[in-house]
Formats: sequence, structure tokens, C-alpha cells
Amino acid sequence: MRIGTRLGALPGCGTRAGCVRNRCSRLCSRLRARRAPATAAADACAIAIVVAAACSPAPPDTATLRVALWAGGHELEIEQQVAARYEALRPGTRVLLESAPNGYEERLLTSIAAGHPPDVYLLDSPDIPTFVDRGLAVDFAPYQEALGFRADSVFPQVLEAFTRGEAIFALPKDFTPMVIYANRGALERAGVDGLAGRPAGWTWDDFQRAARAVTADTDGDGRLDVFGFDFPRNLYQWVPFVWSAGGDILGPEGRRASGFMDGPAALAAYGFLTSLAEEGLTPGAQFVQQGDPAREARFASGGQAFLLSGHWTLPVFRDVVQSGALDLEILPIPHHPAQGRATSVIYASGWAVPPNAANLRRAIDLAGFLASPEAQRIRAGSGLAIPSRADVAAEIAAADITGVEDAFIALVDGARVTWGAYVRDFSRVEALAVEIMDRRLLHGEALAASAGDVARRVDEVLGR
Repeated sequence: MRIGTRLGALPGCGTRAGCVRNRCSRLCSRLRARRAPATAAADACAIAIVVAAACSPAPPDTATLRVALWAGGHELEIEQQVAARYEALRPGTRVLLESAPNGYEERLLTSIAAGHPPDVYLLDSPDIPTFVDRGLAVDFAPYQEALGFRADSVFPQVLEAFTRGEAIFALPKDFTPMVIYANRGALERAGVDGLAGRPAGWTWDDFQRAARAVTADTDGDGRLDVFGFDFPRNLYQWVPFVWSAGGDILGPEGRRASGFMDGPAALAAYGFLTSLAEEGLTPGAQFVQQGDPAREARFASGGQAFLLSGHWTLPVFRDVVQSGALDLEILPIPHHPAQGRATSVIYASGWAVPPNAANLRRAIDLAGFLASPEAQRIRAGSGLAIPSRADVAAEIAAADITGVEDAFIALVDGARVTWGAYVRDFSRVEALAVEIMDRRLLHGEALAASAGDVARRVDEVLGR
């Protein structure tokens, strides 16, 4: 396994396409939005006719298809290119992108319930149970052949997030694992080297030693101005540290937190992370409650050695990498010394169709194109995520002379999809879990006490 890859002053920096909005087994009740076999077969044939119509001399009836998503800026421009390509392939069809970066889930639920849904919508992995359990997503399984969708072409962990049994409730778009970004310039100035190339990755001890070596007062004013890390306050960030200690935050079916979120492995992870802050290796507790908006800028300028993030951060660093100001390396999450390797978390998105779409057959056809290899190749230009198809991801990696894409793909192996893909209203669990380490850093409360209290409250949420 390739552990680290240097990204120096070279053109290009990566990919991503709007798949992560910050969030991480109760296996959902095996809900099927599937129709009776005869109806499903008829719909599949109809979709095949729609596909064939694109190649026929006579244009189809004019139709407007609405797509709900949360993209903005350059990402939305890329999606417009994808939509334009579909319109060219389907003469007489117009694709209208309706982006809602804020309050996306609520707006989408309201539109479907009001009977005015989009034809296709982008489904974030933490929102899957909300829509699938309520029957708000069509099962694509009967239409795979007509759409040319091959389940075995998709990274298996990504496909798993959108399936329940044989049903497929969204066609995967793109994804990212969480990784450690390393500023090699900051590390080399502190005399730290040799983090890459370890077959088993690196341990918490390795990470802490490197963070200590980097943390310094470089201008002599009595205040630290270079730090090892920034404190990962939110569950979507720190859950892989619990997994990489051999534990979990919920029981096997996602129905209970007690004994897991407050278990020995989880407490070890909390202890490790809070020790970084208590030792002064992070910018400080002032960022615990309000977040740290300067972390990317601090990292890029050499004021921080390590940054925990996903593929979506690569475009932020593109200019400084190309200018040679930042020498970037991609590393795995460090793991507990007693474990053999790390387990990262995967966040993904996929294209879904509501069952009450105005034109179901055309909507399914559009979703198929949005998840197609052609659309994924166009979308890779945004630099925000890994394409969900392994073959397209491999193409992008082969064209990337920096090697950073290879490093990301190598870290997909052994990663797990977020619990949010299986547990409904997981955001409520995340909102409670943030207290565990906050209470330690802000009030000195014992981690076992805060974790035990939060785990009991999460049990109440899961039991409702």
C-alpha cells in the first residue's frame, strides 16, 4: 500500500465534486421502492426507448428536467457542463439545475411532500436513511441494464452506502475518504522526515512526536506560531480515530451507543486527541466551540504541519502548490499503536429520483447519465472528489503527474462508509457527540464521564 505521495510545484492538484457536506449500523429496514416485476420490466423497456430516442432522427418531445443539488461556484459551473452534454444527447430536453447550498435537505423534503419534487436530486450519504426509509427514492435495480450501469464498476464501499439488499436507491456520483494532509516544508524545517512509505502506516505516537517537533515560537515573541495540528472537534472528523483504535461509536446494528461511544477504544481516541490540545500542539481551546476558519491558510503558509480533511480541500491549495509555495503530502489517518492499520471514513453522494417525479422515465434516464463515465470525467475537472467509478478514477490518477490521486485511491482500501448512511437523523447524534471532548477541554471534565453521559443521551435518540 502506498502510504504517502509528495505533491510539489507541479500542475494540477486533485478532484472532488460536492459530495461532502460534513457528516459521518443500524441497517435500515429493508425498504423497497421497487414496483411489481411486470411494471418494473415495462419501465425498464421504456427507459431503453428514451435512450434509443436520443440516437433517432426525430427529436423527442420538449421536456424540462429539474435537478436539485447543493453545488456553488466552480462546482456548479462544472455541473452545468454535464447538463449541457445531456441536452446535446437528448434533443428537445432542457436540464434546469436548482442549487440550494443552505437548508438543502429541508427544502428537498418539503418539495417532495408538497408534490412538486425535482426530477433528480443529489443524495448525500448522511441523508440516505431520511429519504430511503421514507420511500422517497426510486429503486434503480430494475433499470441497470437499460442505463448501462454496472454495479461492479463502482468502488464497493461507495455502492454499499446506497444499497439495501438488492435495491439501489441512488447511482453513485463521487466520494472521498478522510486523510491527513502534511506540509512537508514545515516538517523538514523541524527536522521531521520519513513519514511516507511505511507499509503499516503510522501510529499515534509517530504523529504526536512529529507534531511536537514542529510546534514552535519561531519569531521569539513568547507565543507559539507554528502548530502540529488543529483540533478535530466534530464527529465526522474524529470518528476514524476511534475506528483506528479498534473501536466504534455505535453497536453493530447502529442501535446503541452505550458501551461503544464511551468504550475503551473510543476513550483512548478522545484521550489522544485532547492531549494534543492540552500539550499546546493545536492552536488552542479558543477554537473548540467556534471552529477554526484559518486552518487551511495556516497550513498552506507553514504555520501548521498536519490537516485532517477530505479530497474537497485539494482545490483550496491548487495555486500555492503550483507556485511551489506548498509541498504537499497525503498520509493515512494515524492508528493506535496496538492496531495494525488505520480505518478511515468515506463520505459519498449519489443521484436519486423521487417516486412522484413528474416524468419518472426521463428522470431515471437523466440520473443514469449524471452517474455515467462521461459525466464523471467532465466532473473530475472540479478537483473536489474521487469519481465513484474505479475505472474513471484510475484514468484521472494516471493523468495526474503529482501522484496525489494515486495516494487518495490507495487510502480507500479498508475505509468505511459513514454511520450516517444507515442511521436516520444522524445529525442529532453528531450534535450530542461534539460535547465529549469540549467538556474536557473547556471545563476539565473527565472523558469517561462526558462520554458516558453523551452515550446515554444518544441511546435515547436512537430509541425514538
